[in-house]
Amino acid sequence: MGAVTLILFFFLLAASSRRWIPQQLLPLQSVMVLGAVLFLLLCLIAGMPITRGALFSVTTLHPVTATIAGFILAGVVEAAGGFIVAAHLLRKAEQSRWLGLPGAIFLLVNLPTVLAMPCGRVWAAALMPLAIVIGRNAGKALGNKAIAPAIVVGFILNAAASCGPSPLGGIGMMGEGMAGFLPHVFAKHMQWAIMLSTVLTMYISAKICRIECDFPEEPFSGKQDMPESAWFACVAFFAGMTAIFLFELPIPLQASLLLLTLVIMLVGKVGIRKMVAGIAFHPITAMVAGFMVAGALVVSGGFAVFSDALIQVARLLPFGYVLVGLLLVYIPLLFPMPCGRILSTSLLPGVLLFGQQVHLATGYAMAVPVLLVPFLLSCAASCGPSPLGGIGGIGEGHLRLKAGSMVMPQQLSLILGIAASGISVALFGVLSAGPGPTQSALMLGSSLACAMLCNHLLGYSIWHKGGLLAGLLTGIGITVL
Repeated sequence: MGAVTLILFFFLLAASSRRWIPQQLLPLQSVMVLGAVLFLLLCLIAGMPITRGALFSVTTLHPVTATIAGFILAGVVEAAGGFIVAAHLLRKAEQSRWLGLPGAIFLLVNLPTVLAMPCGRVWAAALMPLAIVIGRNAGKALGNKAIAPAIVVGFILNAAASCGPSPLGGIGMMGEGMAGFLPHVFAKHMQWAIMLSTVLTMYISAKICRIECDFPEEPFSGKQDMPESAWFACVAFFAGMTAIFLFELPIPLQASLLLLTLVIMLVGKVGIRKMVAGIAFHPITAMVAGFMVAGALVVSGGFAVFSDALIQVARLLPFGYVLVGLLLVYIPLLFPMPCGRILSTSLLPGVLLFGQQVHLATGYAMAVPVLLVPFLLSCAASCGPSPLGGIGGIGEGHLRLKAGSMVMPQQLSLILGIAASGISVALFGVLSAGPGPTQSALMLGSSLACAMLCNHLLGYSIWHKGGLLAGLLTGIGITVL
C-alpha cells in the first residue's frame, strides 16, 4: 500500500505541474486534499489501522501558527500603506549620490531575503511595480533592453526563495523543527545562497538567455497616497521586525507578531475587513493540503517505502548516496509548485528518513542538514519558475514577455545556488541563530562579492561605491536579523 500511494502521489504532482489536470477546474490544493482522502480510503479498504497520531505526526505547530501570524501582520501593513512607503524610500535611494542606481538595484532585489516574510508574494505584490520602474530607468540609462527583465527576474527569484529562511513560519522552520534543530539555524546558509542565485539569475537573463523587452510604461499613476499612518506602519513594521529578529523577547514569536499587528491596526486605523483583504490565503491552504497528504502517506507507509527504495538505489549505484541526494534536492525544480509548502510538507518526512539512513550507513554526522537545507531552499524557490501561477508569471505579464521566458534563468541559477547552500553546510556546519564570526564573515564576504558582480552586470566598475555600500548594508542586515 505504501508503494501504491507513493506512486499515486507523484502521479498527482506530475499531472498538476504538466497541467493534465486543468487548474481552473481543480486547483493544486484540492488535488492534494482529494489525494489524501483517496490514500486513506485505500488504507481502510486494505484493513490498515488509521490513528489520529499518525495523521498529525508530520505537523509542526510552531511554523504553522507563526505563518498565520506573519500573514496577518503583512496584511495589516499592506492595508495601512506601509509597503507603499517602503517602495517610495527605495526610489529615493535610487536618486541619492551615495547609493545611486547600482546600490538601489542591489538593495531592491535582495530586500525580500533580508527581511523575509512567510511568503515571497508579500514582497512581490508590494515591490514589483518598483522593480519595473527601476528596471526601466536602468535600461534607458544604459541603453540596454535586457536590463529591465534581468532586474525583475532577479527580484522574483529572491522573493520566491525568501520563504525558506523566514523566521515567521518559513519553510526552513518546518525542517528545523522536524529534524530537532533550533529555530533559524538553517537561515544563514539559505540567505547567502539566495543572494548568489539572484545575481546569477540576472546575469544569465541578460548575458546568456538575452531576454529583452521594450521599456515598460510607468506602473505608478499619479502621486502615491502616503498619509502619516502609512509612514507609521512602515516604521513600526521595520522597527518591530528588527526587534523580534535581534532580541529574544520573553514572549512567543506569535504573540510578538500579533501585538505589533494590533499597534499598526490602531494607529493606522485598519479595520478587520481591510486586514482580511490584505492576507494571502493561498500559501496557508497549500501548507494545510501538504500536511494532509503527508499524514496520509505516513499512515499508508508511503514514506517508509520511499526511504527504503532510495537506500536500495544508493547502494547499487557508484556514488549512489550523492546521486540520490541530488535527485531529492532537485525534485522541487522538476515539479515546481505555486507554493513550495506543498512539496516541503509532503516530502519532508521522507527526505529526513533518507538523511538519517545515510548517516547510519556512512557515519557522516552532517548528512541530515546537508540534505535538508538545499531541499528546503529548492522547495521555497520553486514558486518562482512554477507554471501553475508562480511569481515569475506575474513579472512576465507586467513586462509583456512570452509565458515561460523567465523560467530558464531561474532554474539554471538555482541549480548552482541550491548546491552552494549544501556545500556551505558541509564546510561551516549548522550556524547559530545569532551573529557570530563565522556567519558574519560568510554573509559580508558573499554580499560584497555579489554586489561586485551586480555592478559589473550593470556596466559599472566593480568598485562602484553605491553598489558596494548596498552590498555591505545587505550583508549586515542578513547577519544581524
